[in-house]
Amino acid sequence: MQLLYLIILDCLHKINGERTHFSIYHLLHGKKSAQTIQDAHFFRLEKWFQTYPFFTRDAYNKVIQQLLQNEDLATDDGQHFLVTDKGMLFLRQKEFNNEHLFPFLNGLKNQDITILFWKRLNLLTQVISNLMNHTRAYYPVQRDPELHRWVKQYIVNSGRKREQLGEMLYAELYKLFSANPPEKPELLVLRLTGAKQIGKTIEQAASYVHLDTVEYWYRYLHLLHFMIEAIGRNSSQFPFLYSLIKDARQMLPLTKSALHTFQLLKEGKTINEIARIRQLKMSTIEDHITEIALNDETLSIRPYVDEATEEKIKQTVKEIGSKRLKSIKEKVGEVTYFQIRLVLARQVKQHRFT
Repeated sequence: MQLLYLIILDCLHKINGERTHFSIYHLLHGKKSAQTIQDAHFFRLEKWFQTYPFFTRDAYNKVIQQLLQNEDLATDDGQHFLVTDKGMLFLRQKEFNNEHLFPFLNGLKNQDITILFWKRLNLLTQVISNLMNHTRAYYPVQRDPELHRWVKQYIVNSGRKREQLGEMLYAELYKLFSANPPEKPELLVLRLTGAKQIGKTIEQAASYVHLDTVEYWYRYLHLLHFMIEAIGRNSSQFPFLYSLIKDARQMLPLTKSALHTFQLLKEGKTINEIARIRQLKMSTIEDHITEIALNDETLSIRPYVDEATEEKIKQTVKEIGSKRLKSIKEKVGEVTYFQIRLVLARQVKQHRFT
């Protein structure tokens, strides 16, 4: 649990009281709201997004209360927290470095594809293992009918014999795990199910490698993200494994709804037109555009923010030293929250925040 305490403490330090402490809960849990996604970018917390999806609000509150009790946090209103000197000392003593800890971890970019990759790999390993052992009767490790159809179609379309499939899977995993992975391969192998082996649960695997459940989970997730990045960069070397992710990869890590809006934007549609076509509120489309701006620096914000207004917002952010939207709006005056978010998004992409 200590790792989780450190992650939450570091995240709260990054937002520096500019958001409520529940923004960190939503970040770790993976809430796909415009605010949470934007905060992940604004405060450089992309790597932690949706990396602890089974976090309950009660469990999170207990961590916060423990940090308060330890005097690692201080608050005036019970909603906004600042890390105390004692808390900062705790972070430094543990040599906690957000930039260097789990360097391949990127929840905002990889988390959805990670879930799909793991499910496909786990079921495919089980199916191929049982085919090679001529075992017909077994309980599938994944129950999703769509996943079953995908695996069946993949095996049929491959045109390979069962032995060839097994050899390819083994060879590519061996090559991948020989490329200096950041975590021990057994963290993942322990969870795979085969003809003669039932994959361990997270708790069982953690106990087996003598790690607490939280640390095991993050190291296992880190390994999966490393695998996805390595497979994506070297698809020709890992054709078998790449086939597990190629239909889910996209150039920009956008939510499905934002991607749909982006497609309409590229067709020249206005915010009003997109809202009407999609039967969504204009504010929702504005959230999508901000999300797109956070991920695509080629998107021009000029249709929504003129140059003079952009300069006012940028100057205000510099003067007050805060990314709190309300504070910026009160200082600038005649400006919308949408315009502020777009300018902040542009600064994120241009690395202009100090």
